[in-house]
Amino acid sequence: MSYTIKIDAKNRKAKSIVNMLKELAHDYPFLQIYEDEPELPENIAEELEARYRYAKKNPEKGKSWEEVKSNLLDK
Repeated sequence: MSYTIKIDAKNRKAKSIVNMLKELAHDYPFLQIYEDEPELPENIAEELEARYRYAKKNPEKGKSWEEVKSNLLDK
């Protein structure tokens, strides 16, 4: 059985608990600590979505991975 514990480490006590768990994880292999990936800000998520829609509608304006890779390796 596994457990998930969410700790919002924005205050001093929460950071202290996270640090204590990280130290314990060094001695106990059954304890694993993972940091959540930060969420994308809304404006960046919207921009990525807009670029994706543009690329889907205009595939002829893009380049293949082979072209991009070749251009990068030539530099």
